[in-house]
Amino acid sequence: MKYQDDSYIYRIMAIDNGSSMLGMVIVLLDLRLGHYHVVAKDTFVAEKLLGRHEGNVVSHGARWARQNTLKDCVRRELHYHNPHAVAVETPFFMPRRVQSFETLTEMMIFIRQAVEDHSGRDIYRVTPGEAKRAVQPAKSGKFTMKKVVMKDCVLAMPNISYNEDIDKTALTEHEYDAIAVAVAHGEAIRKATGFLRK
Repeated sequence: MKYQDDSYIYRIMAIDNGSSMLGMVIVLLDLRLGHYHVVAKDTFVAEKLLGRHEGNVVSHGARWARQNTLKDCVRRELHYHNPHAVAVETPFFMPRRVQSFETLTEMMIFIRQAVEDHSGRDIYRVTPGEAKRAVQPAKSGKFTMKKVVMKDCVLAMPNISYNEDIDKTALTEHEYDAIAVAVAHGEAIRKATGFLRK
């Protein structure tokens, strides 16, 4: 089989999971070169988008309404971009924030439902640690989860480019995190398929 250049392009939807907002990017990964090109980005804030679920706040509660609103956003973006894969940052457990962990876990289920409805596939899970390590230089010897550091690390990566209509310095913290999720998943796929030889 003769491959065209497009045969090596892997389209990733990456999501920074949140209980009331989701950061999302669509990234085209060249599997051979390890180059990531961000073609779309958005941060969905449920409170601003409740729309048809607003009436359900009374009957089902605000959390359910927010989660369904965000699920609708994911469905719409899946239909428009039709990615090869959806990678989502998993929640991490913090003993003092048990309810937050519970809410994020529920949101993972809503995202999985949207993806399964669209393609019949499952999501790829990326832990917060994997996402952060994917964009932080290994030689630094230090590892941090701080958002401002994440932004600097993403912007410093020479193998990430952006569409002309995207100001790479003005993304939300959720969009920078979603880029880190995309890179973590992308490098795992490149390694699994033999394109990353280390």
